[in-house]
Amino acid sequence: MPIKRAVLIAIAALFLLSVTVINPERLSSRMEEAIGWKPLSETVTNVSDPDVFDVVQRLSADDLRAHIEALSTHPSRVTGYPGAAAAARYIEDQFRQIGLQDITSEHFELPVPMDKGAHLRLPSGQHYALHALWPNGVRTSTLPSGGIDGHLIDAGRGTLAELDGQQVTGSIALMAFGSGNNYVEVRALGARAIIFYDDGRVTRGEAAEKFLQVPVDIPRFWMASEEAQALRSQIENGRTQVHLEARMDWEQATARNIYAILPGLDEDMPRGQRQQVQKWKDQVLVVQAHYDAMSVVPALAPGAESASGIATLLETARLLKEHGTRYTVLFLATPGHFQGLAGINDFLARHARKSTYFRERIAEDAEIDFRLFIGLDLSSHSEQVASFAMGTFYNSNWGNNDYLKNLMAPYSQHFADYSAEVFSNADRYIDAVAPVKRIWKNYMPVRLALDSEAAVFVGKEAISLVTPNQLRPLADTPLDRIEFMDFDGLQEQARTVAALLLKAAADPEFFNDTKLSLRDWGHSLEGYIYWFDRDVNFAVPKAPVADADRKSTRLNSSHQIISYA
Repeated sequence: MPIKRAVLIAIAALFLLSVTVINPERLSSRMEEAIGWKPLSETVTNVSDPDVFDVVQRLSADDLRAHIEALSTHPSRVTGYPGAAAAARYIEDQFRQIGLQDITSEHFELPVPMDKGAHLRLPSGQHYALHALWPNGVRTSTLPSGGIDGHLIDAGRGTLAELDGQQVTGSIALMAFGSGNNYVEVRALGARAIIFYDDGRVTRGEAAEKFLQVPVDIPRFWMASEEAQALRSQIENGRTQVHLEARMDWEQATARNIYAILPGLDEDMPRGQRQQVQKWKDQVLVVQAHYDAMSVVPALAPGAESASGIATLLETARLLKEHGTRYTVLFLATPGHFQGLAGINDFLARHARKSTYFRERIAEDAEIDFRLFIGLDLSSHSEQVASFAMGTFYNSNWGNNDYLKNLMAPYSQHFADYSAEVFSNADRYIDAVAPVKRIWKNYMPVRLALDSEAAVFVGKEAISLVTPNQLRPLADTPLDRIEFMDFDGLQEQARTVAALLLKAAADPEFFNDTKLSLRDWGHSLEGYIYWFDRDVNFAVPKAPVADADRKSTRLNSSHQIISYA
């Protein structure tokens, strides 16, 4: 009995110790681990609008990938190249499959540098394909008829140390792409042409260094990396003579905008603070994305990242068609984004001008008096989306416009509220229109020309949904391919965009009823084109250019049209 009693006292003491000295929660956890038991866990997503949340969950990374695979399958989607035309056909077909109404195509022309082909030939007769780089100003990399000859040199990254001891004069220089603008010095030392290859440092920043804004004659080309390495090996084995031929011409390419309508309700809106009765269907929301791509090598512009916005637009249109809208939504796909925002400028010139002068020249049945323009400019390597009222196309000095910010701030606040209502993650949407203790450019580390800027320029309210804080390192290069994309990140962005638009399309208080308004800054300019031929007149251009755009060029709206004679 004494032993049994002692054991009972010891057990009681241990239990008392477990709740007084030892943390009972920790003891319980250790006991659970010892016997291999784990409590059931359940992930709970707290949302105040589960209906919209459930709808956008149907938007998947696989859907986005399918669109981008279709859009980036061609070698180039630069406006004017076959890939851009194929993309237009794909988008038009998608609009039909979704069930949108009044699908419309509108054609316009713009100058594009068209690569007509280039190659390098060895004395053995072996050919290597080359592709011309983007022109310096208007000067393309076209070589003289019959081509040029020279000896190959391996210029590396074009430093003086790498060039030391080499005969640069009369050479064809192989150069690593990650060489900044050192090619200018190599050309100045006498190289006849520059051939770049992928050295693992192909980035958007390096691409921007490879063409100039002035028409300097520096023939520049891109060669596949494996072929460049083969030529470098030949250089090591001795002097190698090569022959180059190349042609790139400026041509007037035909491009087309495509838009389609998702009609709103033919019902009166709640009166609220409005001074007159309005119908839902008469309030038009434009959702836009460009479908073209850009590359420092125009013939090699797959533009996978650049297709993120249009892929998201297509999936958002599908969900809005299935879920329904109260407002009328116009979905707009434009080309020419990288040629001075040509596509959106053409659309605005035809349909939506604030200026009385231009509005009077728009046919009544062509006018589209939209309330808000929302542009999509996305890339994949993030889960966040931000709203911007300003970009850097018309605002090259990254300036602030407080008037525009105050006008557009209610929309960005609506989006913040919608995001909070639909998602539990408060970080997935950023207000970069009127951010707290920061300014918009803090969220835009690289220059981005936004199509919404063109709408603002002609006096229309406009905003863009953009992937913030991204360098987009492979954009505008031949390496902007689908295998480098993050579709999980793009899926979350697309779901956010879709949720914001689903909420906006049903919110009677969404549009900004204010006395503030924007001015239409677009003008019209007509003129004639003359050669500055000093044999005709030493001081004044007086030699007319025959048939140069019918001897006149017109600058409408905010178009940038340069005529090349």
